[in-house]
Amino acid sequence: MTAKETPPETKPATKRPRSTAKKSTTKAKKPSGKNTNNTRKKKQTASGTRNIKARIVQSLWSICWKGGLTLSLVICLYVIYLDSKITRQFEGNKWQLPAQVYARAMQFYPGQYLSIQEVVWELNRLNYSQVNQLSSTGQYVVSDNQVRIYRRAFEFFDGPEAQRVFELAFSAKKLHSIKDEKQRDLAYARLEPVQIARLSNATGQDREFVPLERIPNMLKDALLVVEDQDFYHHHGVSPWSILRALYSNILAGRTVQGGSTLTQQLAKNFYLSRERSYTRKFNEALIALILDYRYSKDQILEAYLNEVYLGQAYNQGVHGIELASDFYFAKPANELEYHQIALLVGIIKGPSFYNPRRYPERAMARRDLVLRLMAENQLISPREFQLALNRPLGIEDMGKSAKVAHPGFLDLVSRELNELLESKDTLDAGVRVFTYFDLQKQTAMEEAVSKGLPILERHKKADQLQAAMVSVNIQSGGVSALVGGRDTQLSGFNRVLDSQRNIGSLVKPAVYLTGLSSTEYHLGTLLEDVPISMVDDQGNRWKPENFDHQFRGALPLYQAFSQSINLPAVRLGLDVGIDNVAQTIEQLGIEGAINPYPSLLLGALELSSFEVAQMYTTIAQDGRYQKLTSIAAITDAVGAVIYQHRPRKERRFKEDAVYLTKYAMKKVTYEGTAKKLKQYFPTIQFAGKTGTSNDLRDSWYAGFDHNTVTVSWLGRDDNKSTGLTGGQGALELYIRYLKQLNPESIADTRPEDIKWAFVSEQTGRQAPPGCGTVIKLPVRASEFQQRPVCN
Repeated sequence: MTAKETPPETKPATKRPRSTAKKSTTKAKKPSGKNTNNTRKKKQTASGTRNIKARIVQSLWSICWKGGLTLSLVICLYVIYLDSKITRQFEGNKWQLPAQVYARAMQFYPGQYLSIQEVVWELNRLNYSQVNQLSSTGQYVVSDNQVRIYRRAFEFFDGPEAQRVFELAFSAKKLHSIKDEKQRDLAYARLEPVQIARLSNATGQDREFVPLERIPNMLKDALLVVEDQDFYHHHGVSPWSILRALYSNILAGRTVQGGSTLTQQLAKNFYLSRERSYTRKFNEALIALILDYRYSKDQILEAYLNEVYLGQAYNQGVHGIELASDFYFAKPANELEYHQIALLVGIIKGPSFYNPRRYPERAMARRDLVLRLMAENQLISPREFQLALNRPLGIEDMGKSAKVAHPGFLDLVSRELNELLESKDTLDAGVRVFTYFDLQKQTAMEEAVSKGLPILERHKKADQLQAAMVSVNIQSGGVSALVGGRDTQLSGFNRVLDSQRNIGSLVKPAVYLTGLSSTEYHLGTLLEDVPISMVDDQGNRWKPENFDHQFRGALPLYQAFSQSINLPAVRLGLDVGIDNVAQTIEQLGIEGAINPYPSLLLGALELSSFEVAQMYTTIAQDGRYQKLTSIAAITDAVGAVIYQHRPRKERRFKEDAVYLTKYAMKKVTYEGTAKKLKQYFPTIQFAGKTGTSNDLRDSWYAGFDHNTVTVSWLGRDDNKSTGLTGGQGALELYIRYLKQLNPESIADTRPEDIKWAFVSEQTGRQAPPGCGTVIKLPVRASEFQQRPVCN
């Protein structure tokens, strides 16, 4: 075998065993692989941790972002909700404003029957100040027979009138002339009316809105100095005020200063409760910011000045500067003096704590502090500061300012408002109610009742007497005064409106008016005063009698009327027809069925004092019917007239018949059952009629002078006897009432058909003077055309 053919040599020694190599290799790599795995695991763990953290951060960020977005959305929606609520309430009817009820405005015209004392009385009730020289509204000067007045501006229902100066000159008991500030003659002038009440369906708050321009600048400036000096510079919330208050409170160790702005106070009072919580404070700040963004500073200040709580009048909270000014000082805010402004501003901090009626020393100290701040901020001079410091608080009696009197009259007003207003909510929408109420007459009537009843009970040996009185202006048919019971200030059963009593002889004017409407009767016609006995359809015998149980035979009609003799009236009524008498009563203004029984002729008819006043007003208006009312006009919150009483008179009787009836009623007050009037008023001519029911249960008087019909009633609620006739009881109250007033004589215009004639009291026919007992009487000319004869 050659070399080429020799196979390659294999040397096992030189070749490493595979197993050994593998083993060695395996052993060499084992530690290295383990570290790598650990490293990898650590890396994986670190990476996972980072991923978890990243995911957590991402999740947290997502939650925060979404939560923040949700919260922002919620806050945004809440702000939108608050903004809508605030705007709706702020721009709508912010408050329930009670209806303001006013008396009649005292009017003046040359030739008016008026005394200087009446004018001064009215000015004092309007809280005018008597001065030596006029300088501002609400003042008057009296000199000789003149009164010079600086009248306040007022928005009457027939239009606003600016403040003005006028002068009244008097001669005797009449107004001679009216002159303006430049001594030019005026045909007419009037005072603003007295506000007598505020009526509301709601309870708990009372306020009187006044626009910002009518609030004194001094009051606004003093308020800002004390409560919020940066009011016109912050945006509803003042961080500096909060920090300053916090610093002061920490130093004092207690709450001595608040950090709320006026806007925040308004937000709290207007929209929130008085709860002390962070939620309420947050809402307060948020609402303040919205208010400041939405409205001007002046609008916010105006709302605050009309909303701020300043005291308590019985169960009503006193809100707003204007009402507080009346409540404490009985005058409008624009007439406040510096010391009065300082007190009102000072009270804001704590109306109960600084109540000047209960704690005058505290109130005085607080007032003086405000005055000092006003002086330091140069709102007032040092001299004005010293003068104001020396002034007393000058708080008026609460009864004078609280407007809670005259419940009987206000009861009538409330009833009429319920009929005139479409919705009861209108009453709380700031309406103004102008009435025919006469404060002088009402005051006189209340005094007549409160002082007259005890005297009657003592002198006449009566007891448990009750009373009802009402007066009506003849020209307008407006109720001018009303007392519903013995306690003139007690709100309860209104005897004028709701007590139905037997009217007795007050029915007789209707009986005689029925007779005098016929040409068969005149004032001199002879009527028989003799016994009467008759049987009705049921077989009952009726036998009327005179009060004195006497009979006079034949006597003239006017005399039977003036002496209130029963039997002649019954004979006349039976002759003209009971149905016709009932119809006359209805035409005089009495609604409802009237039973035409014979006893009707002696007053067997139950009526209220108000209904009697309606009857006698128709007679006083010469036979023209006009429904009685207490309300002259109603305006809404912006002064628009929503109701106005327009007197409409309906003629229901012939003028000549009513004239003759009134003449006979004059005789009653001159020589008849009411002749006591002549003793007290010898120069004044009245017309009227006394009335007494069976067993002296009811004592009545109804009558009138030139301007006013008045009805007076006395009785007991248990319907027992009073022991008083009409002349002994009700007439006494009427006289007490008139003595405080200035009554005017009736001045009737005689109809053309009525002439004067001499009439014989023996024959009832026309007779010449000197022919027996002859009296001069008004008669229809057509009835006395024959020549007078003495037979």
